[in-house]
Amino acid sequence: MGAFLRACRGRTDPVSSGFAVGKRRRVAGLRREEVAELAGISPDWYTRLEQGRDVGVSRDVLERLIDAFQLTASEADYLISLSGISPATQTEQRPAPGGTEQVAQQRVLESLNPHPAYYVAGPWDLVAWNESAEQVMPELFRTDARRNALRMVFCNESFRERLADWEQHARHCMAVFRGDYGRHPGDERFRRVAAELTIASPEFARWWPEHQVEVRTPAEKQLHDPELGELHFVTQFFHATERSDLVLIVFCGDASTQRRIAGRLDEGSAPDRAAPIHQLPGSGL
Repeated sequence: MGAFLRACRGRTDPVSSGFAVGKRRRVAGLRREEVAELAGISPDWYTRLEQGRDVGVSRDVLERLIDAFQLTASEADYLISLSGISPATQTEQRPAPGGTEQVAQQRVLESLNPHPAYYVAGPWDLVAWNESAEQVMPELFRTDARRNALRMVFCNESFRERLADWEQHARHCMAVFRGDYGRHPGDERFRRVAAELTIASPEFARWWPEHQVEVRTPAEKQLHDPELGELHFVTQFFHATERSDLVLIVFCGDASTQRRIAGRLDEGSAPDRAAPIHQLPGSGL
């Protein structure tokens, strides 16, 4: 949380916050004393908060810091999550017993062909996917990705070359992952993925300390396939009601994209498989 507060302070405009900027100002953004003034707390107490000391921060103080830094809704939720205080709208969900949900999710994935679709859970680990996803995004199943969507984005050169506007996509993915990371502060899996990517990807190592936070939003994607040509999608995201960390990601193709993917599936070019969707062992799906 201290690192996030420092990043927010460094990118907050002093002028828009009501402070004059003179020639003697040597820091980017706000001074600690200015943040304390805006939030109505002592500079010493705020310094301790930035240093990561356990000072027992309250929701009221966090709300004042959110206003001081002019945070977005996703950044505000992230800060509150880092503090250990549950967001007011957050509810704990547990997987429902039995296999009804598993069957339903299988049918969902099957019905979405020829739209590539897959489920991720936790730190974006792949849980289940349909045949279209395997055909259009083979990088997700290669060794360097280890069936993790974020590793595919940052570690696979083929996916980087095939995706238009890779940097914009990668930055957004990292910012969304940062939000998920903040909602699971005690989950070592998130820390492990972030640590691995900091070593494996120069871009991730450079952007991660910026503490950008975003939420999943629909976006247009263009992906080049060596056989099918340019594929155009709009990504959509759906959160499962039976499990809070399970997300269904669907690449909705336009009419031409759907037709070409369907043609590939009809040709039977995919390897033999027992079922049209796939599940990882022990996934509960």
